[in-house]
Amino acid sequence: MTRRLSLLVPTLAWLALSACEGVGPATLGAGRGAYNDVIARTSSEQMLALIVRLRYSDPIGLITVGSVTANLRFSARVAGEAGIGAQSSYAGNLVPFTAGVAYEDNPTISYAPVDTEAFLRTWLRPVPLEIVAPALQTTKDAGALLPMLVDRMNGLRAGPAETAPERAEFARAATLLQSLRDLDIAAWVDVSKQPGEPRNELVLDRYAPEHTPEVRELLQLLEIPAETRRGAAIAIPLSPGVRLDRSPVLFLQTRSIATILTEAARLVDVPEEHVQAGFVVPNVLAPDADASALRIRSSRKAPDHANVAVKHRDFWYYVDDTDLTAKSAFQIVQMLFGSQLAEAARGAQTAPVLTIPVR
Repeated sequence: MTRRLSLLVPTLAWLALSACEGVGPATLGAGRGAYNDVIARTSSEQMLALIVRLRYSDPIGLITVGSVTANLRFSARVAGEAGIGAQSSYAGNLVPFTAGVAYEDNPTISYAPVDTEAFLRTWLRPVPLEIVAPALQTTKDAGALLPMLVDRMNGLRAGPAETAPERAEFARAATLLQSLRDLDIAAWVDVSKQPGEPRNELVLDRYAPEHTPEVRELLQLLEIPAETRRGAAIAIPLSPGVRLDRSPVLFLQTRSIATILTEAARLVDVPEEHVQAGFVVPNVLAPDADASALRIRSSRKAPDHANVAVKHRDFWYYVDDTDLTAKSAFQIVQMLFGSQLAEAARGAQTAPVLTIPVR
């Protein structure tokens, strides 16, 4: 009996340790994805709620997830029963081997409020050109996104205070840029040579004769003199700010995060009963107007097909999951907003941090 137990106990211990080794990776595989999904979803909901609150001129507040610490507790149990004495007294009543592994996940979540002064600087500062140019190059709907991110391109203006013909010219230039980019003729290119000295260009190249009229129309709208014979390559330097002379440079006056989100809020479709009650100003566009890349709809009941949705004042506000342009625009704006929010959060190291253990 003693020899059998001496062989059995190490075997049981080895089996328990092997089970622990398997549980750890399995827990990481399930937990990491779950935490990431929740953080991504709640970050999207926070930004959408911010836009809706701006529409209603309601108080706003922002909080970031500082850290998530997953505290895992493993326990292993191994037991064996052995009988002493006459076998007839215990035969059929003993469990020769039992083993079990259990674990508990007790995460600790830390929230950090955004420092007001740090966020105000990033909130009001124009989005850097070295961020806007790659965004316009990578997104599939740059033509719709351009009026959201850029207020002026040389003499073209897209602001809400501009006249309809002025906004139409800007929209036409944005459409041409999108069309030429889809044809691999136009590209927003980073030509930086030294770190810390960003330089970007709009390059028009390899255009066939049938596309030359479009290239000429775009150059005319942008007031850029260039030779277009035989598909000559055209590299137009980009510069932030407002154009003050006739230099062959494309000046882009980018918008701030505040302007981008305020403009998005202005176009949120709010219920007519809230307008009649005086809670919010009337919609500036008809509900079926397709004039904004970032279209946010409203509904009395929870939407069936929502990419992201929040409830505010008893109504649901959402980005429709079938509106591919709106989803793409929301994704780009959220990344821009997230980068500014992260920068502001880094300046709030002395701010109080709320840490919540979850049981």
